[in-house]
Amino acid sequence: MLRISLLCLGFWILPVWCVADEPSLESLGIQATEILRNRCLRCHGGAGVEAGLDVLSHDSLIQPRGAADSTYFFVTPGKPEDSRLVDALRGGADSWMPQSGSPEAAAMTAAEKDLLSRWVAAGAPFPRERKPRFLGDKDVLTAIRTYQLSLRPDDRVWTRFYSLVHLQNNPGLSELDLRLSRAALVKTLNSLSTQPDLYTPSTVPGTEDAVYAVDLRKLGWDQRPVWAAILAQYPYGLRPGGAQNDAAAELQDLARDVAKFSEADQPVLRADWFIVNATQPPLYHEILNLPTTLQELEKQLDLDLQGNFRDGRLQRAGFARSGVSRQNRLLERHTSSRTAYFWISYDFLPRRARGDLARFPLGPGFPGHPFPGQAFDHDGGEAIWALPNGLQAYILLDAVGGRIDAGPIDVVFDRSAILGAPAILNGISCIACHRAGMITEFRDEIRAANAVGGDAAGKVRELYPAHDDMQALVRKDQQLYVAAQQRLLGPILCVGPDAGKQVLDFAEPVRKVAELYSRDLTPQDVAFELGYAELELLQQDIRANRELLKLGLGTLIQNPPGTLKREKWETVDGSSLMQDVAAALRLGVPLLQ
Repeated sequence: MLRISLLCLGFWILPVWCVADEPSLESLGIQATEILRNRCLRCHGGAGVEAGLDVLSHDSLIQPRGAADSTYFFVTPGKPEDSRLVDALRGGADSWMPQSGSPEAAAMTAAEKDLLSRWVAAGAPFPRERKPRFLGDKDVLTAIRTYQLSLRPDDRVWTRFYSLVHLQNNPGLSELDLRLSRAALVKTLNSLSTQPDLYTPSTVPGTEDAVYAVDLRKLGWDQRPVWAAILAQYPYGLRPGGAQNDAAAELQDLARDVAKFSEADQPVLRADWFIVNATQPPLYHEILNLPTTLQELEKQLDLDLQGNFRDGRLQRAGFARSGVSRQNRLLERHTSSRTAYFWISYDFLPRRARGDLARFPLGPGFPGHPFPGQAFDHDGGEAIWALPNGLQAYILLDAVGGRIDAGPIDVVFDRSAILGAPAILNGISCIACHRAGMITEFRDEIRAANAVGGDAAGKVRELYPAHDDMQALVRKDQQLYVAAQQRLLGPILCVGPDAGKQVLDFAEPVRKVAELYSRDLTPQDVAFELGYAELELLQQDIRANRELLKLGLGTLIQNPPGTLKREKWETVDGSSLMQDVAAALRLGVPLLQ
């Protein structure tokens, strides 16, 4: 049986809240509600209102609770000492959260707790409610067609569109949520690019910055059938049709023009679906055209790992534990003419005799190895290298250098469970983990504490540099990534009240979108995803349509209403549940690949 493993080179870094000495009340409210959203909302908001508390409702937070003779408040604006929330943050005698509560609450940082306490003291201001202009299908298709007509015909056929309209239409999402979603789309596109330049797609005028036009050539996607590969996985494809009226006929004409100009049946995709799914196998591998073996990757990047070992043209660090593994880990750095840096890790299953790096620091073994008696046996690893545009690519490997989709959790695990499970998935887990590029929090324990002698000891000194020398290399590589990310995402994130911040002061955007996307769908979410301006209209249609009840949408009209799992919404049996619902509502005809 093949032994497999992987790593993400380090651990998840929690979002950094960059707070000025005297933040404005608006800024303080935005930061506080963002913490409540990230740390508390899963249980105390939306469909899960435990203890009768919705943390994103100002009225819910400040309403009196308990018996008449023992009234208490979760938040008393301006009075932290009278606020149950602040008592919980300080670990008061009656508190259970966040110290012993959910994983999100338990992960709350001291800085976040302090900010929430200061927010209550400042009067618990909520950010101004966003009042979006609702964009319907006609608005979006008209804007896209107008944009296409502004292009040369030769450019139209290479232009595709990504939509965040259902998020833009949702007043429950903050302006920061939308900026992070836009940043996540741009970061995902560039993380899947083979071109030397960073690329920011154009926003389509008239769509409130919710639709992006992407030239496939700018990403190198014109060389292979990338768009077809993406559509083969897409569960939301619809072609206007079904209803028989003038408005439906106008939509069909618009959609027909947009498809004709692009020469694609489905030229518009949901951006959040793309962000979450194109950064996972199989699409991550297919779009980046990642080889299936380490040996092929070496050829692609003009690398010779064994030759570099023999000649001492690499740098290593070995250590006992890291943030994603309880076993030994070894990191190794190479360079080549085709990438600014290439890092590979070697990971080990528990209780591996030849996985002890102090005793076996000179692996892995290979034919003609000069020190076979001191070579470790590893169980897999991860490679990270610089893309031509300065961002990073990732591949997970088994013991013999074969590409794998995910790492076994008995070797490595994702503490933050980005998609609700601890498995590390190639692409998305690594992008979220390496939010600042290469992670520097490691220290070699082998150079000064190995158990070999003679020529082998000399080879160890050659391959394992002093800590300061290794840190200089990893920080150099980190700075390349951070600078590229700042150039790419700074104009999206560091604007308005956040103009003085850096990209790393925000939550990692791909992770943020994945968290939003993976939550259970509330009735309001379903309404926005189907293009309804008002939830009540969708609920009326559900009550009047037995086909929708057969499809399981009755849960959305219960009192209190239930939710839908994202996985159920996207379940495909020829067509997805979402496509079947849209067809039953005569919103469109499923576009099957």
